[in-house]
Amino acid sequence: MTVYLLERDGVLLARMPLSHVEPFSVHCTFEPLPTFEPYRALFEEDARLAEELVTDPDPALLGRAEALLERILALGLSVRREGGGIHREVLIGIEDHTAHFRPLKLEEEPL
Repeated sequence: MTVYLLERDGVLLARMPLSHVEPFSVHCTFEPLPTFEPYRALFEEDARLAEELVTDPDPALLGRAEALLERILALGLSVRREGGGIHREVLIGIEDHTAHFRPLKLEEEPL
């Protein structure tokens, strides 16, 4: 089974066993470690705003979502395969016990 590791500055935040792959994203089960706790609220707010934006195109709401995305990207999170592999910066979404990600550089293949 393929397992991905979510890290920040070399600190392991979560294990993410592969669930399935779509053309532009990798979907996983999200298994956070205690080191993820300082970031949990950011991702909960991100998921909430994403859901709200589906039905409310309010520019102020979109601005809040974009600002939050910038804060998440500023964390410099990376993903690699368990057992080695290349660290890649990713755009990641986390909701409850699921995560989906893709490399930030579109020309990169998923891990």
